[in-house]
Amino acid sequence: MKLAAQEEKKNGKKNAPLVGDGMPRLLTGDEFYNQVSEHRRAAEEEAAAKEVRQIEREGRAAAMAVWKEAEAARLKRNEERRATYKEEVRLWEEERDCAKLEKRRPRWTKPKQGKLESPLPKPTLDDVEEDDECGVNEDKDIDGNDSDGGSLEV
Repeated sequence: MKLAAQEEKKNGKKNAPLVGDGMPRLLTGDEFYNQVSEHRRAAEEEAAAKEVRQIEREGRAAAMAVWKEAEAARLKRNEERRATYKEEVRLWEEERDCAKLEKRRPRWTKPKQGKLESPLPKPTLDDVEEDDECGVNEDKDIDGNDSDGGSLEV
């Protein structure tokens, strides 16, 4: 099994030279012509795949930029909520200390912070692809009809 994998790797080299062993070749022969056309086809497929990966990378980068902005806004809102809570606790502690001196109970209970916003999940490649697929059919009506909704056709 390991030998088969090694041979497949040896035969499947990307940038293997067509005439690499120093032996003469019949350049117009069918076998060599097929090798050249296969090599050209593989190079074109690799270039197309590289372009697709570049487009996907740009889509992920755009989605990450949007996510980072939303995450920064969420963190800011949570920080504001914490600051408000700390101020409320400070006021409550003053009231509590004053109530202790006057030997009475505080007028209100200690404030609770409440839940903070949970983090948004990072966008994945699947999320980016789903967004692309959802935006394809924007010209259809909600009910699926292509009519203008007002005229009657006989």
